[in-house]
Amino acid sequence: MNEYNLLDESWIPVLYRNGCFIRIGIRKALEDAHRIRTIAASNPMDRVAILRFLLALLYWCKGNPPDGANANTGDPFPTDWFSMLDAKRDCFNLLGEGKRFYQYRKAGSGSEKKLAANYLAQEVPTGTNKWHFRHATDEKDGLCPACCAMGLLRLPLFATSGGRGKPPGVNAKPPLYVIPVGDSLAKTLRLSWKPMPNLGTPAWEKPEMELLKTGELPLLMGFTWIPRRVWLDNPDKPETPCISCGQVCRLIRLSVFAPIGSTKTQEGGVGRFWRDPHVLYSTSANDEVISLHAADVRAAPDAAAGQWARIIAGNQKVRQADDRIGTWIVGFSTVNNDTYLEATESLVRDPFLPEQSEAIIARLERWQKEGSKLARKARPPNEKVASRKHVEILPMLDGVRPHVESKVFADVGELLVGDDEAWEQAAAKYRPMMRMVARSLAPGFTTEALRRRRTIQFIVPNMKPKPEPVKKDTRKKGGASE
Repeated sequence: MNEYNLLDESWIPVLYRNGCFIRIGIRKALEDAHRIRTIAASNPMDRVAILRFLLALLYWCKGNPPDGANANTGDPFPTDWFSMLDAKRDCFNLLGEGKRFYQYRKAGSGSEKKLAANYLAQEVPTGTNKWHFRHATDEKDGLCPACCAMGLLRLPLFATSGGRGKPPGVNAKPPLYVIPVGDSLAKTLRLSWKPMPNLGTPAWEKPEMELLKTGELPLLMGFTWIPRRVWLDNPDKPETPCISCGQVCRLIRLSVFAPIGSTKTQEGGVGRFWRDPHVLYSTSANDEVISLHAADVRAAPDAAAGQWARIIAGNQKVRQADDRIGTWIVGFSTVNNDTYLEATESLVRDPFLPEQSEAIIARLERWQKEGSKLARKARPPNEKVASRKHVEILPMLDGVRPHVESKVFADVGELLVGDDEAWEQAAAKYRPMMRMVARSLAPGFTTEALRRRRTIQFIVPNMKPKPEPVKKDTRKKGGASE
């Protein structure tokens, strides 16, 4: 039970293209990538973490794609590409006294305090966290080795700040991960397998490596750097269901989950540079490059309502022509040291039309602006924007927008290739809900109430084509036009 090598153990859940669901090891996943439809973990955080891990393995074993390697994206990977796996087999031992996968011990730390192994799974309550839909007891409930492996893979992507000496991952607050997806695992991996100038060393080869504080981060360091010092206990009796997946086996119940120290760069210094290839970036009002994040729906009920337009607009700006079936978006929101957590995902069928790209981006940006104007349009005409009256308008619309925007987003593929009429039809999806809002905001049968009710029920994003500017007559009095 104290031997568990990730190359051969069955821990990665996959769905084959023939509909078969099984768990397999790393070696089998890479050999059968052309036959596998997708990673089939239930949590999107695990799916994106495993996918990025396999992509990092591809870079580590083969380096940058050879000429023509991605010409047929659905082809199998040659088995001789992965000889590095056998040469460095000890890097993938999850348990045992020797080298371990994504784990290391600090000198003189043999008696360190241990925490529940459940800290590796954000959805499982630990310590004094609230019990909501899942109940767990520290040191009694635990994780199977497969779930511990997936929890370790989450750390580089989704770790959040945990107090002094416990920094977040290299991307800081977990951003939105935007990944091109094909109809097989091989195709999905190849769509992201692009030439990179500096690959570096992965954390499974050197788990104790420190994050660079200056200069550009190598790709494999950015993909795999671990923001916690972990050492799992060995599985112990009795055999009970894993708190995460339900598999009955000996569970790992305790683990060192320790700080690694500060990773902040020197103030005023050069600092580190890292651009994740699966993250969308934009420029802030202060001209700072920032990553896009999943909205915090607890702070603002409609925060995520129109965010899809911003994400797709950003993706359209960096899209390239390829044979993807869609773009996979995975986000992770957290508030107040993980008192609130939410993982979200979407698969967007976003066609790439270079000749229409600018028009699509312009419409998406206009949709965002129009959505932000709805509350102002619903105010009485004689009320100033800064007035404290009618505070009920904003929460009313907060309750409407997420529902309507989700309906619009469901048809986003057709919307992106549609004309102006398609966008007007999308805006019209607001009308049934706005009629209900109008009855609430303007009750009664007075002339003023009826007038305001009619105004509110027709408030929708204005996506009508802007009229052509009228050319002024430049003729001079008493003479011909110039």
